Amino acid sequence: RRQVFISGTASINHRGEVVYPGDIRKQTERMWENVETLLKEAEMSFEDIGQMLVYLRDGADYMTVREMFDQRFPEIPKVILLAPVCRPGWLIEMECMGTKAQKNTLYPDF
Repeated sequence: RRQVFISGTASINHRGEVVYPGDIRKQTERMWENVETLLKEAEMSFEDIGQMLVYLRDGADYMTVREMFDQRFPEIPKVILLAPVCRPGWLIEMECMGTKAQKNTLYPDF
């Protein structure tokens, strides 16, 4: 099987610059795009994710973020925490862990 651990992912562009400062909805969507790109590189998708940890800078964003995650990922267990995120412009950051079954090419009957 393949296991993937993704952490410290937020709303940044390909240059590492914060994208959508001050907009929790857009930062969340961009963060998901970045995670999805990382998962694709590992030949995985959100369907392979077993759990998510979400860090919020401002507790006032909790209900918005909770609704967004519950709508997009209703089956994935998640915990949303109030915590200082890595960069000053980030409103949200996440980590996730996933597992995907792999074929055994040496012993195909296994």
